[in-house]
Amino acid sequence: QAAEPPLIQQPLAAIRSNSSSSSRPPNPTTNTNTSSSASRADRHHNQSHGKTAVIVGGGWAGFGAALALVKAGAEVTLLDAAESPGGLSSTFRSAGGQVVEPGIKGFWYQYNNIEALVTKLGIPDPFTPYTKSSFWSPEGLQVESPVFQDLPLLPTPLGSFVHTAPLFRNLSLLDRATAVPLVKPLLEHDLDEAIYRHYDSMSAYELFKSAGLSSQLYDKFLVPMLLVTLFAPPTELSAAAALGALYYFALAHQPDFDVRWCKGPIGQTIFEPLVQHLKTLGVRVLGSRRVQDILPAKLINPGPTGSSPKTLATVLDPALPRVVAAQGPEGLTEHYDADVIVLAAGVPALQRLVMQSRVLASAEDLRGVLGVGCSDVLAVRLWLDQKLELRSSSNVVAGFDEGVGGTFFHLNELQVRHLLCILWYGEQPYTWRLR
Repeated sequence: QAAEPPLIQQPLAAIRSNSSSSSRPPNPTTNTNTSSSASRADRHHNQSHGKTAVIVGGGWAGFGAALALVKAGAEVTLLDAAESPGGLSSTFRSAGGQVVEPGIKGFWYQYNNIEALVTKLGIPDPFTPYTKSSFWSPEGLQVESPVFQDLPLLPTPLGSFVHTAPLFRNLSLLDRATAVPLVKPLLEHDLDEAIYRHYDSMSAYELFKSAGLSSQLYDKFLVPMLLVTLFAPPTELSAAAALGALYYFALAHQPDFDVRWCKGPIGQTIFEPLVQHLKTLGVRVLGSRRVQDILPAKLINPGPTGSSPKTLATVLDPALPRVVAAQGPEGLTEHYDADVIVLAAGVPALQRLVMQSRVLASAEDLRGVLGVGCSDVLAVRLWLDQKLELRSSSNVVAGFDEGVGGTFFHLNELQVRHLLCILWYGEQPYTWRLR
């Protein structure tokens, strides 16, 4: 129903660091219910004298946190419910043995960190050239998005305005001019916390209405644009969120809206080499571990002055998370001690975890995740019996059903390398995918 946003939307991540050595539990037994090999590994893990970090969830957020923490000298364990961790870019094999990736992710021009990562990993030429995109409605082609970096550079916002002006098919210049009142909110919406909260307190619909945008601009461009970038219509989005997304189209550097694609499934092309690299750095990446709870630290209650050591008692500090409890591949509970816990799972998983954990539920900032809404996304892969000639390999569709937007891609063009592998092994090729 919706496409990937122009910025990688990292899953909500929360970090709790416990630096005081006095609060560390006295070497608790780890994985007492697991197999002997897992227990030996975890006992060795707990005997480390360095800081330990446990990351809940794979994907871009989890792998990025693991890389940063291991570089900072921590001993890192990453736990993920999937057998092969990868978040929304995890891959699986179909009944016919084909590698399937749910959806497709874009890599925008300003993703310098990912460009540096794939270079460091030695992944040869993983991305397509930057592509044009076509925007479709029931009335036909609405607008095309060019590759801005191939066009003459103009001062912001002239670049996006001038270079797309002749590409709009059904939206008049007068309608587009009604967006001028949005320039001020676009420039100021994130200048400081107070201004951001002001825009965050109203819906995008309320902002657009007060700015006097034409109904044609709203219905034919803004609603579809937000449906396929932020997964929701303007009535369900805060104005701050909508302005943040629109900024990259209207006021950022001219090439920032250019996008390209991975030539094969991200799980295979990028994440597998990344996981291997993390393992060489000492990170333990453990799949088939569904985290069930975050447990509090055990502290020694000193008791009254002069108390006998025999009277000292172990108490729990409900505000100090220290142990991650996960269900292992054999269905038994495993425990992982941590000085730092990073929550890098998706919103639904975090909501379940916060509700299950007294420690997390006691933190007001983490309870906020319970109010975060989610959107359903349906990814469909179609195998066609004939070849189609498409205007663009990357396409946006909206207006066919109220409140629903989507994208479709010509994978014969975008994932040539993967297609050649399929053809080489005699499997049936695919032509395009709907989201």
